[in-house]
Amino acid sequence: MKATKLLFVAAIFTSLASLSFAGPGPDYWTRIRQSEKQRADAKPKADAQAKIQAAPQVAPGTACGCPAMKKS
Repeated sequence: MKATKLLFVAAIFTSLASLSFAGPGPDYWTRIRQSEKQRADAKPKADAQAKIQAAPQVAPGTACGCPAMKKS
């Protein structure tokens, strides 16, 4: 009876110990946080660059090809 209790306690201890070590390590979480921070920093820069870019300029009258525009 005592051996059964001892084996049961050992099994519980072993299972709890294996669960406590499961999962990614601290270096993984550090890399994830750094990449999230880089993405957050890059997004406002990309938005600002998209706003700064102007629309391409088209010369008037060359795009449509109508005869009234070609005379002038």
